[in-house]
Formats: sequence, C-alpha cells, structure tokens
Amino acid sequence: MARLRAQPFVPPRIARRIATLVATAALLLGGTAFAEPGVDNDTVVLGHTGALSGPLAELNKEYIGGANLYFNQVNERGGVNGRRIRLVTLDDAYDPNRAAENTQALVFQHKVFALFASFGTGPSLQAAQVATTARIPLFAPYSGAESLREPRNPYVFHVRASYAQEVEKIVDHLTKVGVKSIGIVHHADPFGQAGYDAARAALAKRDLTPAVVAPIESSGADAVETVRKIVSVSPAAVIMITAGESSSVFLRLLQESPVQPMVYGLSVISSTQLVRDLGEKAHGLVVAQVMPSPFRIDYPFVREYRQAAQANNVPLSYASLEGYVAARSFTEALRRGGRDLTRERLIAALESMGDWDVGGMNLAFSSRRNVGMDYVDLAVISRGSFGR
Repeated sequence: MARLRAQPFVPPRIARRIATLVATAALLLGGTAFAEPGVDNDTVVLGHTGALSGPLAELNKEYIGGANLYFNQVNERGGVNGRRIRLVTLDDAYDPNRAAENTQALVFQHKVFALFASFGTGPSLQAAQVATTARIPLFAPYSGAESLREPRNPYVFHVRASYAQEVEKIVDHLTKVGVKSIGIVHHADPFGQAGYDAARAALAKRDLTPAVVAPIESSGADAVETVRKIVSVSPAAVIMITAGESSSVFLRLLQESPVQPMVYGLSVISSTQLVRDLGEKAHGLVVAQVMPSPFRIDYPFVREYRQAAQANNVPLSYASLEGYVAARSFTEALRRGGRDLTRERLIAALESMGDWDVGGMNLAFSSRRNVGMDYVDLAVISRGSFGR
C-alpha cells in the first residue's frame, strides 16, 4: 500500500473557517456542500482496528464489546441527532503493520468519519500516524503509552490514565511499605517498552533501579526463561508489564518456582482471562485500574453499565467498562457536534467537554489537554475474584 505523504498541520480554528468558506461557496453556486466522509442522513460510521485474533484477542473483545454495549443502547433510542452509530472493525492480530494497513483501509476505503478505540500501543502508534496525516480524529486508543500523548496530538483523544500514572501508583505504594527490591517483567514490544520506561522513571525518582529486568513474549512462549531470571535475583516484588496469555503463563510458572514475590500488574493485564486461566490460584495479585470497580455500584455510570451488561448477558469486567465509558463520552461529543456534523466540529466538541460529568466522574478535555481522566486505583485479586 502506498505511503501517505505528510501534510502541513492546519490549526483547527483555521480549518473550520476554510470548511465554512467552501460550504458557502458551494451553496452560492447553486449546489450543495460535500458531505463529510462517514456521515449521511441516517448513520455515522466509525472505524476500529484491533486484535480479533492472537494472544490479546480476548482483551480487545472485552473493550470493544463494552463500547458496542453503549452504542447499541444509543441506536435503540434512535441514535444521536437522528443518526445511528455503526462501528466497522478490522482484525490486526496486534500487529502494528497490519494496524497501519487497516487504518488506511478504514479511512480511504470504508471512509469512516472517525477512528475509535485502536487497541494496543504498537497498533495505536500506527493508527495515530495515519490519523494525523489524514486529519481524522482518533478517540480512546487502548494504551497508556506516553509516546501517544507527548507531544500533544490535536487529533488523538485519550480517555484513560497513562501507564506512567499506573506505575507511579504501584511504586509509590510499594516504597511506602518499605519495599525497594522491585523487578520488572515486560513484553518485548512497544507496550512493554513504554511500561518499562515508566517503571524505571518511577524508581529513579526514589533513587532506585530495577532489581531485575526480564522480557517476555506476548504469547508467553519464553516464560520459562523469564521466570528463571526472576528466581535468580528473588526480588521482593515484581511489576508485570504484560497482557493476555503471557500474564497467565508467567504467573503459573512463578507460583511453581521457589520464590514468591509480591506481584503487581497494569490495567491491561487481562484480568478476566487471568482469573479464568488460574482460578483460585489467581490470588494476591494487585492490579492498577484506570476505571472504578465494575463489581461495585459506587458511581452512577457504573450502575448504568452493570444494568446494560446484565440485560445483554455481557460479563462484567474492567476492560468492558472502559469501552462503555469511551463510547458514552464519544457519543456526547457527537451530540455536541450537532446535526451538521464535521470532523472539526467533533474536535471542537471534545475540547468543550472539560466539565462533562460521565456519571460521577468528570472528563478533563480542553483545547490544551487531550486526556479525559487521571483515575488510578489498586485492586486485589483474591482467590480468583476481585474484592467486591
């Protein structure tokens, strides 16, 4: 597929003026302005590239399933501003190159209005590059990597807190209880590197270095060697920068080893799959979460998610709740964008949502900030389930 040629950046304010002039000129000439791609009288089309196959497929399906749970609710009520939402999903198997191809196909063949919830750091970096060149919004990539956030990209909007914030929460907790020997297990990919960089920075703030660093493939194929490295040092705690199958394989082997460190994971660890794979042996693991517990009813938006999930026989999970919140937030931006919807109006609508209440928590978007939430909490898996 041909490479996209980089285009000069046009500030949104100037781009909106240009769009208005083009529309006005078309009307004066007796015609009608060209409709925005992906928008017609009855439908707005969104595009998603994510892992529908491979070792991370289950986590992506949870996330996008939660999003579809909310979009289906919206469509059942007649849509937003008279339009139903349709989400086109393409499988990239967590391969960044396939994600780049998928994103180009979504933009130039499927002609989607916006990109929604690309999955994973490597694939999202590719999706963001295409989105920026094509000047199309990318909303709620499922990644907390700083490389997607800094420098600020006016076309990429994040709902979740960053990996750096998750790791900071973990390291702060460990050091406050006196733990200084901390090892790091991380995927050998852009996600793992992003988490490792965050962990190393959080430790350096406290004049610490990792006790041991052990990479692992996302499939967990080399987990025996990873565990061997941990055993050789026997740190007091291990931070897992892992997701999907690697998490279950590593923990099972670690439990069979002669060392038993405290184990911490990030929100993307695939906790549902982990609990299913290990059962009651999934015990004592502490997971940083970027959403409140879906198993409690502390927040109105969580209660609404639970009602929708239970009505549709969708299992409760943190990833599913995050997808639900992403879809809920994006739908509000569509509503604010109005009936005469354009991509620039969508961006302006998102930037106006700094005071919008998701349902007990506010977003923090603005013209200078493209990150909606900073929420991070630590949850414990005990005997195969999260504490209620």
